[in-house]
Amino acid sequence: MKNMTKLLSMLLALCMLLGVVPAMAEAAAPTSQAFLMFADGAWANQVWNAGEQYDGMTITEATITGEGDYTVGVSLTNPGAGLAFAALGIAEGEANFPGWKIRINEIRVNGQAIETGKGYTSSDDGVVTRMNIYNEWVTELPKDARSWDGNTADANWIIVDKAAFESFTSFEVDFSFYKLGVDTAYIMYADSAWANQYWLDGNEYPVTAKNATVTGAGDYTVGLDFTTTADGKASGIAFAALGIKYGENLFPGMTIKLNEVRVNGAAVELAKGYTSSDDGIETRMNLMNEWVTDLPKDARSWDGVTEGATPIVIAKDLLAEVQTIEIDFSLVPVTDTAFLMFADSNWALSAWNPGEYAETNAVKVEGPGTYNLKLDFAEPVPGFAFLAAGVATGEQKFPGFFMDITEIKVNGAAIEIGKDFTTSDEGVTTRSNIWNEWVTDLPEQARIADGNLEGATAMIATKEALSNVSSIEVTFDYIYGEPPAAEGPAPLTEDQVAELIAKDYNGYVAVQSESYIFRNDWYDASYGLNGENPEFFNRLTGWDAENNPVDYGGVFTDAAITGNGTYTATMVTGEHGFGVDTLLRYFRVSTDIPSQLVKEGYVTISDVKVKIGDGKTQDGVVVRTETDYVELVVRDEYNKIEPAFGYLPGANTTVTFTFTVSGLAD
Repeated sequence: MKNMTKLLSMLLALCMLLGVVPAMAEAAAPTSQAFLMFADGAWANQVWNAGEQYDGMTITEATITGEGDYTVGVSLTNPGAGLAFAALGIAEGEANFPGWKIRINEIRVNGQAIETGKGYTSSDDGVVTRMNIYNEWVTELPKDARSWDGNTADANWIIVDKAAFESFTSFEVDFSFYKLGVDTAYIMYADSAWANQYWLDGNEYPVTAKNATVTGAGDYTVGLDFTTTADGKASGIAFAALGIKYGENLFPGMTIKLNEVRVNGAAVELAKGYTSSDDGIETRMNLMNEWVTDLPKDARSWDGVTEGATPIVIAKDLLAEVQTIEIDFSLVPVTDTAFLMFADSNWALSAWNPGEYAETNAVKVEGPGTYNLKLDFAEPVPGFAFLAAGVATGEQKFPGFFMDITEIKVNGAAIEIGKDFTTSDEGVTTRSNIWNEWVTDLPEQARIADGNLEGATAMIATKEALSNVSSIEVTFDYIYGEPPAAEGPAPLTEDQVAELIAKDYNGYVAVQSESYIFRNDWYDASYGLNGENPEFFNRLTGWDAENNPVDYGGVFTDAAITGNGTYTATMVTGEHGFGVDTLLRYFRVSTDIPSQLVKEGYVTISDVKVKIGDGKTQDGVVVRTETDYVELVVRDEYNKIEPAFGYLPGANTTVTFTFTVSGLAD
């Protein structure tokens, strides 16, 4: 029906064109007042709001006009004694600068800089943006905590020593305010023997790294120099990627565009890559990653086209011997277009795509933020048959984002609105309905930022409020959301279940230490049970200084799972143990039991324990079903599973896994 009515409306619109004057007003850039809120130890000197003056105090505020450096402070006639509370506040910051981040650069007490820890940006009331400086009432990071560097793990609500405020007459704070933030780009790399490598993980590596400070969209260069290593080069390649450490937090939706890659000073041919994230935190572009077989769900491209993109951007033979590698790249914001889609109650005027009805019915969207859509009509519109705000290709360019309509003005006056939801009819355009009589039940794909769809509706305004409309203005927040989870396999059929639970299975011990002394998973193509180098599967293997394999011995007794029961798998280390290593990167029993059997409840693995030597039996082993086959994990730093124990097995030590399997056929 829409296609027919659209054609009719276009013909009518052509007849009316001279009488219609669409327009969009540009709002002035918002400003906010930054101020220091505090109470001294005696609660004698206090400041809680911007724009207020108090006897005995000279208050310095700052007008926030955008990104930049600012200073706030207070001088006291009567010295403050101690500190009960302090925070940096930005009035109306959550509305005027949603999602922005504060970084405190220096705090001075009585004119002298004091030691300052790392804080976080948040809001107590959804209105004032703040960073706590000293707040004893907070016991954990709030849900909206965010940081200028993308990492809140090391942030706190007390970032000063109370003793510094024993007696003070002045208190000043220098800070920066960021829309996005500051991050680090780098090359993650491991050669074929995992001997020469680099990861931005806090550890030291002999390679010389040229990292880049990333502040947003722009051009950057990163590099690695292996001439400083013992080998003077990286031999072969196991893995390489370009990473932006906290990019998914700081620059959500942005993409990496490779401009040039130079190996040993010479530009090399590049295939088309894609931007994605393994953990929802770090943005990356794989350069050489043989473990990826399909494009991930969150794959995106700077040109909007992921067709033909690959996780192997640089041919393996071009990385046979690498002394230096440099990458010139651009961080490119994904852009889209927001617009109002509508049909008036007579189906005389309508718009279904950006720019239709009026050129101004197209507002550029560059990621999270607040956007304003407005149309003026020369002749009042009697009402609407349909009205929604949309982002043209939002489902593809910003998968998982939420639209939240915060205000609608009709003829210049705000009207009362209900609770909207985000959806898509065809999997391309993201939209939020304002008036849609055809929707009686929430669609399956309906989503909302806080997760609570109760009370959400496709008609958030009354028919009366949307009648006789000379102008309409819609303001919405575009909120970063996680991409939808990839669709899993179809549920197992009865016949499939019967076949799978009747099979025999195995549990193989798999381990890897910090210097990559290993026994890999049974399915590993190079060093697994049926891999290219099967002799490595029967022992622990390490590497010498020349990247030659070293036999570390060890004896593995894997579990043969022949039905329901309790099973044991063991590893006995050799006389050299794990050498000088002090930690394990992963340690698990890698089974060939399909994870789907466990996830769908047909098979249960319980009472999983591990014992090292004569030590006590440890609980805390994780039954992991995120991969194709069930894993019993003691530790996995790659998937952020913390260890069930904090030490590494020594030489000639037996490690025993026990676990119980139920649900298999008798």
